[in-house]
Amino acid sequence: MSTVVTPVVVTFKGSKPNWSAADFGVGAAVIGRASLGKDVSLGPWVTLRGDGNFLDVGDGCRFLDRATVHIADGIYPTRMGRNITVGRFALVHACTIADDCILGDAAVVMDNSSVGPGTVIAAGALVPPGKKLDGGWLYDGNPAQPVREMSLDEREQLRSILLAGGKNDIVRDPNLPPLNMKPFIPAGSGEGPLYHLGGAEPLIDARSYVAPTAAVVGDVAAAEGTSIWFSTVMRGDGAPIILGERSNVQDNSILNTDARRGPITIGADVTIGHNVRMGACTVGDECLIGMGAQLSDGVVVENGALVGARAYVEPDTLVKAGYIWAGRPAVEFRPVKPEEHEFFQRGKEIYVGYTNTYLAEQAA
Repeated sequence: MSTVVTPVVVTFKGSKPNWSAADFGVGAAVIGRASLGKDVSLGPWVTLRGDGNFLDVGDGCRFLDRATVHIADGIYPTRMGRNITVGRFALVHACTIADDCILGDAAVVMDNSSVGPGTVIAAGALVPPGKKLDGGWLYDGNPAQPVREMSLDEREQLRSILLAGGKNDIVRDPNLPPLNMKPFIPAGSGEGPLYHLGGAEPLIDARSYVAPTAAVVGDVAAAEGTSIWFSTVMRGDGAPIILGERSNVQDNSILNTDARRGPITIGADVTIGHNVRMGACTVGDECLIGMGAQLSDGVVVENGALVGARAYVEPDTLVKAGYIWAGRPAVEFRPVKPEEHEFFQRGKEIYVGYTNTYLAEQAA
């Protein structure tokens, strides 16, 4: 007999999600103004956040392990049509996706972009803000570029492979992080979202927010006004993770270090985007680490720098203050413009507002 999993449901400013005939994996969370159609499936640790705008999901959509869907607060909602398959560790953010599309593992679709019907976005591809993708094509790369048209039979074969977890160079990524919590949470370490490890316990300021599906493990300290979001992992095993004032670590990010590799230090007023992976590195004040980025051990990001979405920063790289780094591997792109810095700091203020609202909802 199968086990029925109840999702984590969070009301936001009086708005509660609604759905009919949906299936949920362990750790799945649905928040705020999220509306799900019939026969929708959320895999383990999937997060759908309709907290600052509305999020509509059509009938028959499938979200695989650790996928994240969010909106742009007060600017862009997320609209998803029918029969869309979203791969493992993929991210859909404040955009419109038409019927019958496929997003491969770790693909990222960003704000105000539009994806036409029957489109296939390859594993790891990045659709940048404002991009319009024609329907019926395969797109790949960073930024995503058209590769070729796709037949209906080929598209549906790729969908079957993605859903089954089979091997495929187009929609599967063999280098994903662990997709469940077991590798991060030792047995007998307590009840979530805070877990002790090796005698160390997380120290979280009372004016900070930790989402109920997060896993904050061991030697982790979070200062006033910080936030750690749904299905995020922060694991300090013999080395600390320090999160500075008003900084946020968004949904499904994984920060993991140990005594051999050294600490993770994050300054004040920093945004760590959705689905980011970080090793033992240092991030200065007022930085932005873009959605889906990966920072290797030994990376130093100086004050006011920006690491682009889906960037891969190689070990021991110095990201200079006030510069944008982008690409895989990431290279210096150009200086951050003053208006860009101001815009990104407004994003941080939005998350401080989220923190206060979620704390109030939690206390109610």
